[in-house]
Amino acid sequence: MDMKFNMTKQFYLSALATLIATGLTTEVAMAQSPHGISAVVNNDIVTTHDLRQRTLFMVATTGIERDEKSIARAQQQALRNLVDEHIQMQESEKYDQSIDDASVDQSVSRLIGRNGLDPNEVVQRLASVGVSIETMRDQVRSEIAWQRIINGLYGSRIRISDAQIDETLNRISANASKPNYRVAEIYIEASPDIGGIDGAMQGAEAMIEQVAGGAPFPLLAQQFSSSPTAAKGGDMGWIREGELRPEIDQVIVQMEVGNLSKPIKVPGGVYVVALLDKKISESDTLYKLKQVIVKNDDLEASKSQLASLKETLTSCETLKSDIEGLEGVSSADMGEIKSSDLTEDVVSVLERTDVGAISEPIDRPDGAAAIMVCSREASGADVPTRDQVEDRLIDQQLAQASKRHLRDLRRKATIVVR
Repeated sequence: MDMKFNMTKQFYLSALATLIATGLTTEVAMAQSPHGISAVVNNDIVTTHDLRQRTLFMVATTGIERDEKSIARAQQQALRNLVDEHIQMQESEKYDQSIDDASVDQSVSRLIGRNGLDPNEVVQRLASVGVSIETMRDQVRSEIAWQRIINGLYGSRIRISDAQIDETLNRISANASKPNYRVAEIYIEASPDIGGIDGAMQGAEAMIEQVAGGAPFPLLAQQFSSSPTAAKGGDMGWIREGELRPEIDQVIVQMEVGNLSKPIKVPGGVYVVALLDKKISESDTLYKLKQVIVKNDDLEASKSQLASLKETLTSCETLKSDIEGLEGVSSADMGEIKSSDLTEDVVSVLERTDVGAISEPIDRPDGAAAIMVCSREASGADVPTRDQVEDRLIDQQLAQASKRHLRDLRRKATIVVR
């Protein structure tokens, strides 16, 4: 499916013009009383005015279809976002945080400017359809506050071990020669308030329909996605093949640049991913490998013997002497081999094997074998340093902490929707 990834000035302003011409502001207003309560979040009130403003803002900026179903979905998401923002700001007040107007204005200007728009023109156009720029400022303010809370609560507590870095580098190095993909995502959480996984599937299908109708993917992601990447328009950056969860990875490798996936169901929700760009990797990994071979007509016995040798075979230099005297056990030097010259199955085995260790057993007609990694050297501009890998792992853990903390606060909160 072809799609536009970037919100152009023409699209944005034409969406606002459509609101004026079609009288959509009246349509949304009729669905709510002019003054009243849409929800109560602990001791805070979400007014019908707040909900109307946010719904209009979402419709204006995403350009979603002007039909009853789409507007109802936008209103439902707008209410969920407002409830979350009230929870986030209540948490901010608990820690005596103060988000100054200058920080908010700077973030709003950066957000608008990122899409090639003039902030003053956007403010005027929004005002012409009855939407205050304050609705965007409120959203941005809560994002800033929440980021500070998560960094403060969890930033100093996250510890990335050398083993975690080694494991990630093993995987990246093993796949160094594979293509790189720039991916954007929308994640629809299968929460009870949208009808669980069925509701999430419907939401994902609606996102695909909106993009097909010309709505910009980044703004849909910003308003509808439950992923931490929503603040960046769903942009995940450059991802190497094999780095994402298998359900998504197997879809991306089959996509063409400029295409949108079908809904991808995972435990807890549904993804829609867009392939923004693709590049052939200029990196590769050079291995020095040896084999440990156990010949035995009983395959399971061969595998069991190799598994028992994992603790004693820890160096290529001593491998020959370490297996000396072991019946049916031999070694073979595989020499230097590039990752790009290996089969997918072997690469998959090697990415789970540390230097100086033997791999999990591999079947042979006459028994089983394991590969010992003597050295692994990845080269090329796309290979990250240990510090970069550590930063990436910290970001991932902070994102998970953010989701858990907000989920816990939701569960503890008293939320009444009118």
